[in-house]
Amino acid sequence: MPAHLITLLLVLALGTFANGALTTLQQIDINTFKQMREVERYQIKIAEKHFLGGKYKIALAEYEKFLTLYKNSPGCPYAQLMWSHTMMKLKKPKTALRDGFQSVIDYWPKSNEATIAAYCMGSAYRTMGEVKDAQKSFRFLIKEYPDHEIAIRARQDLLHYARLHQDMDERLRILNELTFKVKRTKTSTEACIKATHELAEIHCFAQKLDEGKKALATTYTGPALFDQVYKLSIRTVHHLLKEPSTKPAAVKLGDQLITTLRAETTVRPKLATSFLYQVADLHGTLGRPSETMKVYQEIGKQFGLNDGLRTRMASWYLARKQRDEARRIYSEFDDQVAGLKNIANMFLEEGKIKEAIETYRQLIDIDGDNAGDHLWSIAGCYEKQSDWKKAIACYRQVDRFPSDYFAIAKCHRRLGEQKEAIVLYNQIKIAEKSAPEATLQIGFTYEEAKEKEKAIRTFQLTCKRYPKSGQASRAHSHLQNKYNINVTLGGTEEE
Repeated sequence: MPAHLITLLLVLALGTFANGALTTLQQIDINTFKQMREVERYQIKIAEKHFLGGKYKIALAEYEKFLTLYKNSPGCPYAQLMWSHTMMKLKKPKTALRDGFQSVIDYWPKSNEATIAAYCMGSAYRTMGEVKDAQKSFRFLIKEYPDHEIAIRARQDLLHYARLHQDMDERLRILNELTFKVKRTKTSTEACIKATHELAEIHCFAQKLDEGKKALATTYTGPALFDQVYKLSIRTVHHLLKEPSTKPAAVKLGDQLITTLRAETTVRPKLATSFLYQVADLHGTLGRPSETMKVYQEIGKQFGLNDGLRTRMASWYLARKQRDEARRIYSEFDDQVAGLKNIANMFLEEGKIKEAIETYRQLIDIDGDNAGDHLWSIAGCYEKQSDWKKAIACYRQVDRFPSDYFAIAKCHRRLGEQKEAIVLYNQIKIAEKSAPEATLQIGFTYEEAKEKEKAIRTFQLTCKRYPKSGQASRAHSHLQNKYNINVTLGGTEEE
């Protein structure tokens, strides 16, 4: 056959296999396909067409035809494999196992298809609910074809069963294979790395830290290894702290980590601050808050104070209800605006509204570009004091439409000035997104003013004009519950 025709046939065939119609367990090996004659390829394609079309009985006959006509073809193992897959589609797993997959292994033990068949046997047993036989097949595959890529898949299946059945011996055996024995390729690397982390965690939780580090060392070196060991060790500390019986071990491991972190500050001086913060956090985890503050003070003396450190120190004081000390720390911030915002928030938490307002006014003096934000906060403070007129005065100085209008209208309603509120809501309605809410609030405002008929008409209008909005749903429900009105359409256009 001309070379260009062979190439064309190969492209056409592989195009079909690569389009995702056939699974990885059903695709023919490229080298096998190259070795086949044109007539053999054609027969395989006919069978495949029926298989993909769901005509499994016809596909079965075509694969049998191939095996009868081309007994010496390099495509026979594949035809037998696909015959077996077809039997599985016909819900005959026992026949697929006995006369199909097993035949591939028996007659062509060194073929690529034999390896796939070995895996498919395990998968077939799993389909039948025969877990022990499935495990036996996966183990056979790993023993006979340990370096084949599909053996990775078999190991992962066995690992799943080991976890499910809490079989720690099996689990450790497979994890050790994936971590230390399996060659890392493009296909296997991800599974091996996951196994490495799982194995390391098991060892560390069992307080075998050296074994855990040994596992991680198969994947990481240098600083990366240190960081991985540290992360795992921290998880181990938290794990051991859960039970009183293992708390001493947690403290011991924590102290070892602290020593290691301090040593690392000299190895990687550029990261010394980060390591010391980790030391501080560890002391906190181990229930030593006073040691945590000592480390913060140490960092300040050695590297100088900054707002990041001050934030941690202030939080430490707040956690111990030493609020004046926290306030002092915030007052020392290099970023005065951030410091004052924290102080204002503290005053609000303490219910000291007057002091909070004074702090926000200081912010206006030093942060004029954001005066509107601070005025908004001051207005909120006045609302907490129910000083609605002063709140209105502040909101009027803020350009934040339509939020400012909504806020002012709410204050007017608190003062019993419903007419002024309705005027504002009508102005808000020019903003399309805010119109449904403004209309709904007009209805509630009429209700507060004891103008029942106008309130009802406005709720009906909300339903009519904005039927798909959440406000329409609220208006509809309100009309039903308060006024026993079920028909919500036909409202007036006047408010």
